Amino acid sequence: MLKADVAGMVEAMSTILPEVDKQAMIQSTEMGQHIVDSFREGLRISADGWVDDDLCFIKPWGFDFSEIKVPVLLYQGSEDKMVPFAHGQWLAEHLPHEKLEKHLLQGQGHISIFFEECDGIIDRLLQLAEAS
Repeated sequence: MLKADVAGMVEAMSTILPEVDKQAMIQSTEMGQHIVDSFREGLRISADGWVDDDLCFIKPWGFDFSEIKVPVLLYQGSEDKMVPFAHGQWLAEHLPHEKLEKHLLQGQGHISIFFEECDGIIDRLLQLAEAS
């Protein structure tokens, strides 16, 4: 994976990429290259960060959701094979509703959701930053 180009990355990750994510990586050379570059940087020294991400599925995060005092934007795609859609649904049910903006999007994957929603996500983050 460290030496793969976009096509090689899509092939290497084919079992965890739904078609919508494969298309997002291939159709947008910028998005595909960003994913490749992110993997290279993230794995440059070790896979420890990847392991830590996976452990977050099975161990406490170190805080209680009731402690959240800032807005939370939750985006989850129904086709995501890396983070189960049920995880996004669970978060939507358990995060403080008064702080939560949930976007549980049908037909989106782990990568395509950012590709499709990037401008809206950034605009909303800027609005929230200006309001604070």
